[in-house]
Amino acid sequence: MRKNFYVLLRLFSSGQVVINVMAVIFFASIVLSCGPDPQPEINDQKINPRQTHEALFSVSFPTGNDGWACGRWGTVLHTMDGGKKWEVQNSGTDYTLSSIFFINPSHGWAVGNAGAIIHTTDGGNTWEKQKSPVPFRLMKVDFVSPLKGWIVSERTHILATSDGGRTWNIQFADDDFILKSVSFCDERHGWAVGEYGYIYHTENGGDTWQKQSGHFGFSPESGAVVGDPFLFDVAAIDPRTAWAVGIDGHVIKTLDGGMTWTKIETGAPRTQFFCVAANPAGTVLIGGKGTFLASTDNGESWQNQIFEPSIIYGWIYGLSWRGTSEFVAVGWDGSIYFSDVGNSRTVRHRAGM
Repeated sequence: MRKNFYVLLRLFSSGQVVINVMAVIFFASIVLSCGPDPQPEINDQKINPRQTHEALFSVSFPTGNDGWACGRWGTVLHTMDGGKKWEVQNSGTDYTLSSIFFINPSHGWAVGNAGAIIHTTDGGNTWEKQKSPVPFRLMKVDFVSPLKGWIVSERTHILATSDGGRTWNIQFADDDFILKSVSFCDERHGWAVGEYGYIYHTENGGDTWQKQSGHFGFSPESGAVVGDPFLFDVAAIDPRTAWAVGIDGHVIKTLDGGMTWTKIETGAPRTQFFCVAANPAGTVLIGGKGTFLASTDNGESWQNQIFEPSIIYGWIYGLSWRGTSEFVAVGWDGSIYFSDVGNSRTVRHRAGM
């Protein structure tokens, strides 16, 4: 029983999820199918992203106009107009890609199942594979320069490169849990988060990582698994400030470099929050299952955002700033939403609709 329960939790936290309205347990509501199964070849052509029907898990905008998104079956999409129109790029892999990051319009990386790492130096016109030191599912990639970056994965591994990914090394490894996200605010200060509320922090670019939070164990009375809420994403703002979000509407924030993490009440239902973005101006965005929240006062108050079409029966899994104040969000069934500059009703329109 312990093994089966734990496997279900690992499945849920891995990010492999699709909507299942008949679920009777919270972590069975979403299951993302990942794997190297063959997929028909996708040609480079302009498309309505709605027609891909492939779940998207991550999006990155290094400028206000240039952006990339990735998802199931090696899907990589590219836009040059701020997210209104997208084209498919040939990623060279059929593995599900869980995260994508571009440091500038030329240099980008995407990571995913079975240690998949792909890299481009020409804006995605061509993608080349890089070698991972582990065969695990890679969950999130983050770079602070064209040379220096990190990846988090299953089995609490953190990978690092200082040469743009020509070589990746295991920088840190701990208990056998899944790290879901990593975020750096500069070359020295970063956080990694994952299952059972585990939070790791570095102040020296990853030379050392310190555990700041997280708990996993078994109840002495019932033998049931007990632990802190799963965390799905983290956003580092500066060396002292970061936000993290997770299961059951869990939102936490630190203002002292992670020495203490404070739970933030948003008033939202106890749903899964999959992504968070925040900026120094005090704007915080949170996306998840059927909901999307925004705060413009550092989390003092929150507003539900209007999406057209509605996301109430879907989910938002990836989120990126577009310019200084706008954003693009991606999720289920190839959904891509972008915000309009100066729209007072905060309506978020679906790309290509």
